Amino acid sequence: MEDAMGKKVSIIVPVYGVEEWLERCMESLVHQTLQDIEIIVVNDGSPDNSQEIIDRYVKEYPDLVQGHIKENGGLSDARNYGLQYATGEYIAFVDSDDYVDVTMYEKLYKKAIEEESDAVTCAYFIVNEQKQTRKSAQKGTMHLYGKNIRENSTMLITMAPYAWNKLIKRSIFEETGIRFPKGIIFEDICTMYPLLLYCNKVSKVDEELYYYIEQREGSIMTTYSPKKMQLLDSFKLLNNRFEEAGEFENFHDELVTLNLRHTYYRFKEFDSYKKRGFQIKFVHRAFKQLKKYFPDWRENFGYFPNFTLPKDRDKKRALYKTSWYWYYISMIPLKWIKFGKKVDKHYYNRKKLYRYYYTWFMKHGAVKKNTVLFESFHGKDLSDSPLAMMQELLKESKGKYKIYFTTNDYDTHKKFVKENNLDIELVKLESFKYQKVLATSKYLVNNVSFPPYFIKRKEQVFMNTWHGTPLKTLGKNMRKGIDSMHNIQHNFLQADYLLFPNEFTKDHMMEDYNLNDLYTGKTVVCGYPRNSIFMDAEGGKELKKALGYEGKTLYTYMPTWRGKNSYQGIGADYLDQINEILEAVDEALNDDQIFFVNLHPNVGNRVDFTIFNHIKPFPDNVPKYEFINCTDVLVTDYSSIFFDFSITKKPIVLFMYDYDEYMEERGTYIDAKKLPFTKVYDQESFINGLKEGTFLTSTYEDDKEYYEKYIKYDSIDASKYVNEVVFEENYTHAKIEDYAFNKEIERKLYVFKKRVDTKEEFDQIYEENKGDNTVFAIRRKFFDIKINQWLYDEYNDKMTYIIYGYCPVMTWLEMRIRNHRVERYKKRVRERGFDRSLPNLKISNRDEIRNVI
Repeated sequence: MEDAMGKKVSIIVPVYGVEEWLERCMESLVHQTLQDIEIIVVNDGSPDNSQEIIDRYVKEYPDLVQGHIKENGGLSDARNYGLQYATGEYIAFVDSDDYVDVTMYEKLYKKAIEEESDAVTCAYFIVNEQKQTRKSAQKGTMHLYGKNIRENSTMLITMAPYAWNKLIKRSIFEETGIRFPKGIIFEDICTMYPLLLYCNKVSKVDEELYYYIEQREGSIMTTYSPKKMQLLDSFKLLNNRFEEAGEFENFHDELVTLNLRHTYYRFKEFDSYKKRGFQIKFVHRAFKQLKKYFPDWRENFGYFPNFTLPKDRDKKRALYKTSWYWYYISMIPLKWIKFGKKVDKHYYNRKKLYRYYYTWFMKHGAVKKNTVLFESFHGKDLSDSPLAMMQELLKESKGKYKIYFTTNDYDTHKKFVKENNLDIELVKLESFKYQKVLATSKYLVNNVSFPPYFIKRKEQVFMNTWHGTPLKTLGKNMRKGIDSMHNIQHNFLQADYLLFPNEFTKDHMMEDYNLNDLYTGKTVVCGYPRNSIFMDAEGGKELKKALGYEGKTLYTYMPTWRGKNSYQGIGADYLDQINEILEAVDEALNDDQIFFVNLHPNVGNRVDFTIFNHIKPFPDNVPKYEFINCTDVLVTDYSSIFFDFSITKKPIVLFMYDYDEYMEERGTYIDAKKLPFTKVYDQESFINGLKEGTFLTSTYEDDKEYYEKYIKYDSIDASKYVNEVVFEENYTHAKIEDYAFNKEIERKLYVFKKRVDTKEEFDQIYEENKGDNTVFAIRRKFFDIKINQWLYDEYNDKMTYIIYGYCPVMTWLEMRIRNHRVERYKKRVRERGFDRSLPNLKISNRDEIRNVI
């Protein structure tokens, strides 16, 4: 039973050598929106003037702040010391050089009470004050929470061990007697994970409420000293505590993963240590300890392949498992490593070399007439409208053009090209040849984006086809992913032609990428080249027969990507979800039914289709849309594929098992519930629909409003009409709108030169610089969820802005000369920056904006 006079939350703040940052921390705590809290500040023998600051807050907030002084014993000792004075129902810890959102403890406590949880965690910001960056961490995976770790052990792998982004019920400390180990760093690992063993439930608030300051000068965690060996002491205690609780074997895989993860991270820091002898001792002790607790660790990697090395890095992973490899790394002289890194950074960094190479050909290489580069999904596929346009060009031009197609899967795509008799040349995305082709091809066609350093030359003709009528929100309409628009927006602004399949798509794309005020090319409304195949019903039947599936029912499953953007990695939890669905489907189908699956590349290559009887991936040797056209039912969720497939008038099923969660995370332009297709919201109903065959009879043929709005421009000749625009400047069969008028408007540019910490500061910047023709440039480095929220909630309709990444476009020689501060070379690079980010626009204060774009 809690103390009658106890507070809701006790916040323990250890203090040592943080005079410079303490006041900021205390201000964030004394203004918490949660009432009935106590702030227990423990001066751990701090040698600076921190006590004067503590005394001031104790005097100003006597009912809120307690001050205690003790001899220096370290962070763990100070936290333990503060626990004896805590009366709160829940305990929280704050490091005194960090700070928190003023709503943090209200939100955490509310979640704890609502879900009756013994522990609550939250996301946080990693703040680098030197680089002026603020990165979000620990967002998402909400479906893992609301359970205890015995029910869902994955929490141990996905949840950070930190004490400072959590509430823990005080009774857990009292009943277990678990305390932070005095005298060692990495104390959270061996304390917080064992505490969670005794919690009835762990909940989460999916917001960044804590501001963790990284790389602060003087911090022990940024000092590479022998104290890092204490990591192994921490893990020894962690393993022992799980053994004492009788839970070691139950959490074997999770514990071996945690031990490996943090040990290998320390190994990979060896280039920052000065003492070689320490490293040799570290390697010896680490492998000895692994062998003691996990004799089978080399065979049983737990989740290891997923957190440090890609799936295909088997050779390097094999090296990581050998002690001699790390002994070798630990004995290399530090100056050799630093020299090697310097050489790699300036001479062998392939991404930089690609950019230098591209720039050289952009400057000196002649644009080659009748040369075309097609690219689809960054080379992951030969598909979509670029493929359809390429096939039409081959058919009509009869060898007039030299055609390249980008690939990042050369062997697979080479086979595809050969089997489909395509007279084209594949060019690898990660190659120097690609840079030359990109810089010198007369015609460029892409359905997503070229690299960030791409600048279209005046002699080139560039069409961006995009890849579908959007259902889910894009660009600045993305509730939690506005920053991902940066390279898409850059490519759109570079394009001579933007292709849209209908006015609905045009209106949203132009608005949500801020193109109405900034774009200077032409928009093209015309049927999508990729969709012409769906008007060939007989061709679909013939292909189905040729593939040997005549008489069978073919389902196509194409779920959309569920990350906030395509650069985001895929978690093991979503992969488990996909596998669960596929296993249920496989069991439900009979031998006359086949369920073909096409997943996002981030997911699809991690699903083992060989274990299924009735489920297959798409065939490699058939163009994707040709294959979809021969199937009988489309199953998707929020993917725009249903707009295209509806041309066939075949059944469409929207399997939206996570509708509420997806709407909250991403949002859509159209309420999917109002679309004229079959909707299913849970797995059981979906499986029953497959078993009973009800999906085969669904129809939407009579919805004339739908057809008029979304697919009225689709045509069997769409590829021909679009090619006429690009290669002949013939606009007869397309609806064209020219935005060249934007070239004549004089604009003022305001560039955010640093991170903006508060909404008040953002408001002030806007008020001081707003104007009808002001363009705001926000560097992606300074962009975070807070700015995303301010833009989404208030400023999207007020501001015309671009998101840009600093990417100086220059040759290797220019880089070397510019580094020697030769002004004319610096100016040349700046001019290219404007051409890259705001092409063809008049910027009145262009000369005033230096080194920013």
